[in-house]
This record gives sequence, structure tokens and C-alpha cells, in this order.
Amino acid sequence: LILFGAVLLGIIFGAMPGLTATLGVALLATLTYGMDTSTSMVALLAIYVGAIYGGSYASILINIPGTAAAAATALDGYPLACQGKAGKALGLTTTASAIGTFIGMLFVITMAPLISAFALNFTSFEFFLLAFFGIIISGTLTSHDLAYKGWIAGFLGLFMACVGRDQLQFYPRFTFGLYELDGGLEVVPVLIGAFGIPQIIQVLKDKVVSGEAKRFQRILPEFTEIFRHSKDIIRSSLIGVGIGAIPGIGEDIAGWVSYGA
Repeated sequence: LILFGAVLLGIIFGAMPGLTATLGVALLATLTYGMDTSTSMVALLAIYVGAIYGGSYASILINIPGTAAAAATALDGYPLACQGKAGKALGLTTTASAIGTFIGMLFVITMAPLISAFALNFTSFEFFLLAFFGIIISGTLTSHDLAYKGWIAGFLGLFMACVGRDQLQFYPRFTFGLYELDGGLEVVPVLIGAFGIPQIIQVLKDKVVSGEAKRFQRILPEFTEIFRHSKDIIRSSLIGVGIGAIPGIGEDIAGWVSYGA
């Protein structure tokens, strides 16, 4: 019952843009003070996993990512929702999230020592190569003729990541004297500005046509459809396990790399 309630609360937090999974864990941690250690850990993990999954609801339905990890979901999920296939998009997202969670849990149970040893071997040189690889991946998110736009966006994101105080010498970079920028630019506000503001402007610009609301035809996908996407689900799950093992690299990076792959 606690596990079910924690997942439900996490989904609610993740579905609301601006409320991150980390914020949900921090705010709801007070509910676990009266629990034993094992139960509280299970509840907090369930809140986090539920919030990561819940972020896809806002991405698919309103084109505003609920969490940073669901940003890539908006690229294909929202167009499906506009075609009246929101149930299909939500069903595939739910299935892929469940399978990916079980695969990640299996790796943690069976290969935790190897994964931790792999993570400890990452140095600044590997992090540089990973960042450079991420910029290259940005070019694959666009068409082959417009790959340079993805690379420009990648370098722009790298520049935005430089805003704030340097972690080694604590020297301000691109803060322009604003103390509010000393901590850098948070991912969620940037995503809301990149996805949410254009969507709001687009809605205000388009003419509102009244019509009958459509019901979800089917949410749970058929087994044949799951089998057809099984390679993509397994590949993305393995990418998530590999990137998740790297210190400082979150699930939002794994989502974009999986989408580009």
C-alpha cells in the first residue's frame, strides 16, 4: 500500500511542469520519518521513479515536459496526441517505463559491484568525451541536411551550462553581476522556457475551434505492438543503465541519447 501510494504521489509531482522528481522526494521525505529504514527507502525510490514516469504525461498531452527526463518524449508524443492517439502514446510510455525499470533493477541486483567500479573509473577526460559525444548526438536529432542546427543547439546548451560560478576557483562566469545566476541555470526552468513558452504562444496564436472532446480509444498497447518495439525498449534500457551509472549524469541525458540512437 505504501509503495502504491508513493508511486501515485510521484506521478502527480512529475506530471506538473516545474515540480521535479528531486523536489518531490525532498518535500515528501517528511512522510517517511515514522517508517523504518527499509520502508522509507522503498517509498522514496518509488516517489522518484513515479515522478520520472509522470513527467511524460505533461510532455504528451500539453507539450510541456513535466521533468527533464521527459523532454524527448514531447517530440513524438505530442504530435501523436494531436492526431487523437494520446492513449497509444501514454500506453507505450507506460510499458517502456515499466520494462526499463525492471531491467535497471535487474542490473542493480546482479551487477552493482561492476557498475560502481565502472563509475569510479570516470575522470575529467571521459566526461569531456561524453560531453563532446552528446553534442554530436544533437546533430542526429534533426534531419541529415540540417544536422548543423542540432550541433549549434548543443554548443548553445554547453554555453548555458557554463553560466554560474566555477566549481574549482569559484569565479563567476557569464553572471553579469546578477547574484541569482551564481548557481547556474537550472534544467527544468530552461526546458519550460524552451518547450512551454513556444507552446503557449502557439496556442494563443491559433484560432480556438470548439469541438467534442475525444476519448482515449485504447491505453494499454497490444502485445504485438510491444514486441515490434522490443528492440528499441531494450536498447534504450541498456543505454539508461550505462549512463545512469556515470556520476553526475542524470536520466535526462539518457533520454536524449536513447532518442538519438
